[in-house]
Amino acid sequence: MANKDYYGVLGVDKNASEDEIKSAYRRLAKKYHPDLNKTEEAANKFKEINEAYEVLGDSKKRANYDQFGSADGNPFGQGGAGGFGDFFHGGGGGGFGDFFSDIFSAFGGGARGGAQNVKGEDINISTTLEFEEACFGCEKTITVNKTDRCASCNGTGAKNGTEFSTCSECGGSGRVRFQQNTIFGTTIREGACPKCNGTGKMIKEKCSSCNGYGIQRTQKTVNVKFPAGIDNGQTLRMRGEGNAPKGGGVSGDLNIKVTVKAHKILVRKGNDLYMDLFLPFTTTLLGGKVEIPTLNGNYTLNIPERTASGTVMRIKNKGVKALNQNFHGDLLVTVKAEMPKNLSKEERKMLEALAEKIGDNSYSKYNDFLKKMK
Repeated sequence: MANKDYYGVLGVDKNASEDEIKSAYRRLAKKYHPDLNKTEEAANKFKEINEAYEVLGDSKKRANYDQFGSADGNPFGQGGAGGFGDFFHGGGGGGFGDFFSDIFSAFGGGARGGAQNVKGEDINISTTLEFEEACFGCEKTITVNKTDRCASCNGTGAKNGTEFSTCSECGGSGRVRFQQNTIFGTTIREGACPKCNGTGKMIKEKCSSCNGYGIQRTQKTVNVKFPAGIDNGQTLRMRGEGNAPKGGGVSGDLNIKVTVKAHKILVRKGNDLYMDLFLPFTTTLLGGKVEIPTLNGNYTLNIPERTASGTVMRIKNKGVKALNQNFHGDLLVTVKAEMPKNLSKEERKMLEALAEKIGDNSYSKYNDFLKKMK
């Protein structure tokens, strides 16, 4: 039972509510009920559905399953007390042949396999960075709940890491040969010993700290370096910082999905930064200097005389550093002329006099428009 994906069996997400799990179970149970389906396949499916609901429909069993992978709280399925080999023989009904079949499937039929090839599960978490932290890079300390090797036995499961005896199945070599009948004929292959999981050793006395499992649930503090230029939605992978597997092997990875907070003014697109700069129409007409924000402090932007609204001004190398590369994007500023909210009678008269003095002939694009309208 420990190795089955019960959420997948019921077709629900791992965060599904009790009602969603119950609804999925009822729908599938009705579909595959033996009274409605007389096939062996339907009967097996119905049994599998009931097995999944027996665990996920019980809050305590579900909690154990989510944390340890089994309903009874044993992180390695049933029967993991006598030695490493019990993990492969217990509960699932697979036996010798299924174990080697899984090994060949996982490693492309290779001759080695075993504990040294086992990888622990990945841990997936998320974190939020300030806009500047993502642009410049930063270091953060993150606390992770994970499965780690037992320090008392160094992950062996044996008392003091030394209380072993030689495996009687493989004679301590960790390797065994077996005969398998396939559609291609009889083959003889070598693989990791299922009794000792390829270690060549059996536990004589279990470690009291981990009860012989070799791993423990723990809370670990990890120092994470977020590189400059990391963007919203990207995932930082820390190899070997995930869950440790039983009986040796390598730990899984820690995957940290990054959410970046928005800036008050700047908008990031790739390595470039964008901003809309609203200015009094008189400034765009007469020109002037304006202070604008950048990642490295304020920058004095020169607004040329008669700058049209909608003009985009590019400031080189004022964008975000490219991830793992030595160059920066640009800052693109879109100038937008803003009109006053209201005008006094005196102001209106002054503008009317100015408009008459300038005349329509000063506006080439406007005149082109008038010509096309004729």
